[in-house]
Amino acid sequence: MPQIADRSNKKSKFGQRYFVAKELQFSIALITVLALLGGIFLQAVSSALIDYWGFKSPLLGIFLILGYVILVVILAMIFSHRLIGPFKRLEYEMKLLAGGDTSRRLSIRSQDDLHIRNFVKFANIFIDKFVKMKNEHDSLNTTVSKKMEEISVELSKEPFNCEKIQGDLRTLQQQIEELQRKR
Repeated sequence: MPQIADRSNKKSKFGQRYFVAKELQFSIALITVLALLGGIFLQAVSSALIDYWGFKSPLLGIFLILGYVILVVILAMIFSHRLIGPFKRLEYEMKLLAGGDTSRRLSIRSQDDLHIRNFVKFANIFIDKFVKMKNEHDSLNTTVSKKMEEISVELSKEPFNCEKIQGDLRTLQQQIEELQRKR
């Protein structure tokens, strides 16, 4: 299992803290470039309308603004779906996990962001460890309950056997210590 290094005491450089998400930077830059190219295209169309057909009207300005707004909205919808979609899927899967379905693991898609994929990988490792700890806890709880019942039965006998009770308590303590060493 991969170990996670504790970097809380190390000083980070400005660029490492604030400019880590290269994929996100690329997406935002792509949105900006496409919006600018769309604006240039709309400006070229309006210039062609003015030069070629002599179309001079205030409607042309409205056409440019409306076209640009439509272009920006379409680009924003595409990229927001790409960025927000994985989080909505993870939210749904986390609700299933919180509902008690610990057999599930978080899933990723090949087009998901690298940071989301890493988050999902470590979240699944955490879930596996949690399930293992829960199973160990359940096992210990069952063992303690059985041993307590045996001790209770032994104590209910009039001439109870102190050595047997002490042996049962030592066995129980050893099982608890063994479980603690596994962690």
